[in-house]
Amino acid sequence: MKRESAEDGSVLVLGIGLIGVLLVAISVVTDASMAFHQRSVLQARADAAVLAGSQGIDLTTYYLRGATTATTLVPANAQSLALRQIEQAQSDDTIDGLEVVTLTASPTTVTAVLQAPIRTAFWPIEATMTVESSGRLDYVG
Repeated sequence: MKRESAEDGSVLVLGIGLIGVLLVAISVVTDASMAFHQRSVLQARADAAVLAGSQGIDLTTYYLRGATTATTLVPANAQSLALRQIEQAQSDDTIDGLEVVTLTASPTTVTAVLQAPIRTAFWPIEATMTVESSGRLDYVG
């Protein structure tokens, strides 16, 4: 039986197409993984800032009465501690383009909103990610 010459090389074209699809899939998975990792690093940075800010309690009240419902945060101290934490973390491990969107404190809460551009290896993406972290001072006695 004689083979048709028109089918010669069709497996090669299919193989090249499959390799192309696999390379695109690998690049998409790699870029998505990078974005998820960057988001978790940014979230950890915001969480650390809030934890540092929660150390800004009114020490005078705390030393006079102990930990009670009268214990509150000093908003200026809490903001200062949170910002210092962000700056220290940036000097240790820089996140390019990191922006502190908001950093607020009240007598009971500290909130940090951070933003940074998404960096990818294969696909150029012009987008930013934003994370928020908040902590509340509650007396549980």
